[in-house]
Amino acid sequence: MRRLQYVIVLLAGLFLAALACSPAGNEPSAAELTATALSGALQQPATDAPADTPEAEATNEAETPPEQVEEQPTAPPAEASGARETATAVVLGATATAAARDAAEAAEAEALAATLAPIQAELAQYGVDPNAGSLGWVHPPVEISVEGFLQYDWDVDLVRVVDDFVIAADITMNTQFGSTGCGYALRSDGKEEAVNQYVTIATRGGSGRVLFGTMIDGNLVRDDSKDIFAGAVDPNFEWQNDETNRVAVVGRGNTFSIYTNGLFIGDITTDNALERGLVAFIALNESGTTHCLFENAFLWLLD
Repeated sequence: MRRLQYVIVLLAGLFLAALACSPAGNEPSAAELTATALSGALQQPATDAPADTPEAEATNEAETPPEQVEEQPTAPPAEASGARETATAVVLGATATAAARDAAEAAEAEALAATLAPIQAELAQYGVDPNAGSLGWVHPPVEISVEGFLQYDWDVDLVRVVDDFVIAADITMNTQFGSTGCGYALRSDGKEEAVNQYVTIATRGGSGRVLFGTMIDGNLVRDDSKDIFAGAVDPNFEWQNDETNRVAVVGRGNTFSIYTNGLFIGDITTDNALERGLVAFIALNESGTTHCLFENAFLWLLD
């Protein structure tokens, strides 16, 4: 919880014044191991030498064919068989791993596409090319409650530094006073004191308003701030307690466009350009209690 009297007082002053106015590697292959049986038989041709001569006897002996032995294929050695089995196991294991990886990547791509589809459709409503930029985050629901006089709090669970961006969320408010409410800190330097940032706050005051403020060294720059009568522009803006409005801000350079429930309600070009900083959900409280709920929030980073 942080004290921010200058924010509350100056924003309240602005409000009242407005009323007055996720690679595959090389997969191993099994080596084909073979064993070849070598065989051969050498036969000498017969001669016609006389039978009663030593030469004839030698010839007769030579003519008697040796006993034929049927040769059997030589079995591969045990080491070769084991190597083949090992190589086969490696190939099968690598194939299974690749298949599992491919399945996981496909599931991840499918989930991302399902997440991006509604966001890209919404970006088109804000005049943003859905094919330009990238997703910064999709935020889980956030609740911020603030009690006490001139208090505020913020949530920076998913810290992100931005320059050009789109931020949107369903904001449900419950406040005791109409001059305080719920919204965003944009391109903030995060200082405890003398902060530099932009703020966009949805309030219940005056049947629904959205305040945009530029803060330099902790002071609200009135000429760089704007009070937008959202209830008059957006017929769907709900200003009562516990009602929900979708509030979006498109920031390009020093120009900011504000949308509620998909409708453009106004923009502002500031003279004090804060080029880069943090984004956060914030709740401002004048007195009593302010409760803010942020749901279905996303941050889109513009190219």
